[in-house]
Amino acid sequence: MRRRTTIAACVTALLTTVSVGGQRARAPFVVPTWAFPTSPAPTPAPKPDSVVLHRVPHSSRTYTMKQVTNGFDIPDWFPNAHPVMPSSVQYGVAPNARACGYCHLPDGQGRPENGTLAGLPADYIIRQVAAFKNGTRLSANPVLSTNSMHTLAKWVADSDVVSAARFFEKLTLTRRNRVVEVTKVPITRIEVMLYAYGDKGTEPIDGRLIEVPELFARHELRDPGVPYITYVPVGSIARGRRIATRGPAGPATACLTCHGVDLLGKEAVPPIAGRAPSNILRQLINFRTGARHDSASVTMAPVVEKLTVSDMVALAAYVGSRAPNPLSRVTLR
Repeated sequence: MRRRTTIAACVTALLTTVSVGGQRARAPFVVPTWAFPTSPAPTPAPKPDSVVLHRVPHSSRTYTMKQVTNGFDIPDWFPNAHPVMPSSVQYGVAPNARACGYCHLPDGQGRPENGTLAGLPADYIIRQVAAFKNGTRLSANPVLSTNSMHTLAKWVADSDVVSAARFFEKLTLTRRNRVVEVTKVPITRIEVMLYAYGDKGTEPIDGRLIEVPELFARHELRDPGVPYITYVPVGSIARGRRIATRGPAGPATACLTCHGVDLLGKEAVPPIAGRAPSNILRQLINFRTGARHDSASVTMAPVVEKLTVSDMVALAAYVGSRAPNPLSRVTLR
């Protein structure tokens, strides 16, 4: 399915004021549809090829597409890059709960349409799985408020959640995206829940954040080394830095106050530096709309309350551009 993501097709949500009964009231927050790229999967789904062997750079392993898309025995291109996976990460619980590593990858690097788990505190991961299970962590996606995590969380045993969480906690996040400020963005198409390069040409970015894999084929092969590019409006990173350091409503709401000076987390608060900007943006929107009303929403609510979508784009760009650990560099295989 191809679609040009122009401003005419998307709703830009701004916190403006209107006059109601002689008093000025805040207009309702409108979710920008472009932040949740969603298109229907092909029906019936094509059968994955079981003959042609595929490779990715710097890996000696080969897999067919049938093996790549097996959510109950996941492909592992770089087995030496991580410890031995627990059963829940490699195999899941058939037939209802795919392996954690299928979406989040064996090294926890994840993909823009889900989340990066590498380096997150185990207790935080456990709490989030519980939030998916009890319905306090939903999505503001206008098309679908739930996802595969809500189903998975209901089928996976608590002990499997714990072992997976402890596994991902030990992994090191590697930033794989480049944040590029532009006035015009390459035309894109939506591939189920992800942007990919589309027709030739460009279009105005119009306040959006568009994240794409440089090579969609490598993304589809679940290559943990595929590089991504995040396009944002000019000036976003500097604006995001100001909001992160000063806070939208004073120092108490500054990102650095809870997530640490380098955004590398503090105690139970997760590290956010270097994670996929598109995912960071969606989580800010989820908090702002109340779709996420888990335990983390208590501290996030006053932060997102006054943020416009432009503010959120800027914050996501800045946070995603930061190094995920003090000595790290962007490493793209």
